[in-house]
Amino acid sequence: MTSVLHTWGQNLSQHIHLHCLIPAGALDKAHWHEIEKGYLYPVKALSTVFRGKMLAALNECDSSFAKVSTPTKWCVYSKACLTYSEKLVSYLARYTRKGVMSESRLVSATEETVSFKYRDYADNNRDKVMTLSCDEFLRRYLQHVLPKGFMRIRHYGFLANACRKRKLALIRSQESHIGKVEKLKTENVTLIPHWPCQHCKAGILRLIGVFKLYETTTKVERTS
Repeated sequence: MTSVLHTWGQNLSQHIHLHCLIPAGALDKAHWHEIEKGYLYPVKALSTVFRGKMLAALNECDSSFAKVSTPTKWCVYSKACLTYSEKLVSYLARYTRKGVMSESRLVSATEETVSFKYRDYADNNRDKVMTLSCDEFLRRYLQHVLPKGFMRIRHYGFLANACRKRKLALIRSQESHIGKVEKLKTENVTLIPHWPCQHCKAGILRLIGVFKLYETTTKVERTS
C-alpha cells in the first residue's frame, strides 16, 4: 500500500490520521492474486485487527501504556475506488505537496493576531474565520512540522522502493483477463472500464457501450 500522513484539521488543531491507497490484490511469493469484490480486507475485521496489533505494539514499547484507557472501537473507513481512482490519487497528492495552510486562506495578520478561513465540519461545513494570537497560531502551525527523518509518505509491500520495479513487472506479466488492457481492432489501445457486480458480488461488469433513449409518443385513434 501507499500511506500518506495527515496531521492537521481545518483550524490547525492536531488531527493525526492516515490516508491509505491499497491495491485490490496481493503478491504471494511469485504469484499475483486479484480480488473481485472491491475490498482487500473486510472493513469491520480490519478495524478490530488493526486496533489489536497497534495496542500490542505500543504495549511492547511502553508497559505503562496499558494503564491508559483507549476507545473500545476504532473508526476505520474503507471504500472501494472502482470508478474514480484518478480522482482519489489527485486527492492524496494534495497532501504530499501543499503545506499546512495555503496563503489563500489567510485573511489578515497584525503584530498580535492572525485571522484565517476554515471550514467547520461540525456546523454543516460552513466557512468561517478564526482569529488566533500570533503565539497560538505559531504553536498550532509548528506542531505539524515532522521530526527530521520522519517520512510523510511511505510505500509498503510490492510498492516499496527496494523492490517496486521488479515486483510490478512480475505482477503485470501475470495479469488475468480481468485486469488486462483490452486491445480493439485499431492501432490504439483502450482500457475498457470494469468493476465487480454489486448484486452477486462475484461476476464482473464490463462497459460495452452507451445507448441514448429517445422518448416517443404513440397516438391511437379509436374508430367505430
